[in-house]
Amino acid sequence: MRSSEVVREAWRDIASGAAWAATAAVVLAVLLAGIVGLRAMGVVADVRAATRYVASGAATTVQRAEGRIDGRVCDALGGSEGVIASGALRRLEQGAVPAALPRSAVPTYEVTVGVLGVLGVPESAGSVGVVLSPAVHDALGLGPGDDLAMTSGSTVTVTGVYAYPDDGRDPDLEYALLAPTADDGEPFDACWVTVWPLRDDTVPMLRRAVLPATGAEGEDRPTVGQLNPRLGETFVRSGDVPAVVPMAVAGATGTAVGAAAVMRRRLSLASDLHVGVPRSAQVAGIVLQHLVWASVAALAAVATATIIVRGLPADDAVPIVTAAVAVAVVGVVGTLVGGALAATSVRERSLHRYFRAR
Repeated sequence: MRSSEVVREAWRDIASGAAWAATAAVVLAVLLAGIVGLRAMGVVADVRAATRYVASGAATTVQRAEGRIDGRVCDALGGSEGVIASGALRRLEQGAVPAALPRSAVPTYEVTVGVLGVLGVPESAGSVGVVLSPAVHDALGLGPGDDLAMTSGSTVTVTGVYAYPDDGRDPDLEYALLAPTADDGEPFDACWVTVWPLRDDTVPMLRRAVLPATGAEGEDRPTVGQLNPRLGETFVRSGDVPAVVPMAVAGATGTAVGAAAVMRRRLSLASDLHVGVPRSAQVAGIVLQHLVWASVAALAAVATATIIVRGLPADDAVPIVTAAVAVAVVGVVGTLVGGALAATSVRERSLHRYFRAR
């Protein structure tokens, strides 16, 4: 048979329902959507959990060494692989005293611009001015762009408010005022660095920002720890299933459905062989039919993954959908292989047995 005749016959079988295309497509779509959907939901859950982990401060490590932190080195850590942001801070002995709260000094920290990145404050807030904690913001009723008057008569512009919920993180900055400052060579008290994905060498990396000990009496030893230890030292995925597992399951599922779709029509296929249809043409026609309805099922499965990843940033969503496409393609290939193998197993001499078993 010519290729055009094979294609025409394959389409006729699909259109007439002889190929069981609709039923097979629905069955394969449900199964592939289940495989793809379970995998996508697991990954999406991990992505959202990782976002919460980083936002909580669990991925932020704090190196404390009062008067011994090199601010320039600490800020430079922000250029290291996996480092989201890093910055140094030091507490001033004299806190700011707002005119609205003349009897209450607000703990004030001089910080490098990198600290604002660690706290998720826009870079624009790093200009001349101060950044308030939520508690100070509520107490003073001031927001970005407002002027903060001091009891000394001076005023300073509020450039931002950083988020700092009471969720287990270090309480030092719960009620504080941050004053971004240029590195003037004076040492800082702490270096904060947010790393994601987590690195095993974060602590050794932070030690590079610690200046040599002065030998002064009573000098505290450097300490290091998480900003928020409540969620654990390491991030644990809900289920780290190798990518090959859903692909293998999809391939096996496709093979089974493809073979079953052929075995349902083995009587008519044996009849075609009996009237002289070449086996090669028959197998080619079945592969074409399977390609049509299996592709429809694969699109439905990928659409399921696309729905599941709604709301995620593109950088997180695209890899999940790409993995879903790969799994769906393997399912389609399995369907074609299963259909072709089943078609070659149909024998003309078994026509009467197929008839009795229908």
